[in-house]
Amino acid sequence: MNRIFLPLVAVALAPFAASAEGFSSGYVTGFNSEAECMDTARNSLDAHFRENGGTPDTGEGSYSIYGFDVPPGITQVAIVCSEHDGSVVATVTGYSLVENGTRLETVQTMIDRINGTFAPALPTNPPTGNK
Repeated sequence: MNRIFLPLVAVALAPFAASAEGFSSGYVTGFNSEAECMDTARNSLDAHFRENGGTPDTGEGSYSIYGFDVPPGITQVAIVCSEHDGSVVATVTGYSLVENGTRLETVQTMIDRINGTFAPALPTNPPTGNK
């Protein structure tokens, strides 16, 4: 009986193990205060929504900013500002049910924006001028 029961439990729990995946994260250091980190995170998330379309859907806690359905995909983003060993860090975490190529891109873009190193991609077909 136990030989049949254990494989059934494994099969039944497999979908839950896969659904635990879906998170990507990184961090940015070098802030003087949690307030500076929060301002930078807020401005970065707002700029990202402005430049990529979509209606900004954000929330804010004491030292965290949340973005829901952050473009270009449907990624949930949390930016948490915290102090660690005398340094203030912004931790960026993205979550999506399915990795369709945008979660990692969105998290990296938010890290670059917060870090001040974001450079928008150039158009693939630039205008050629008057013909």
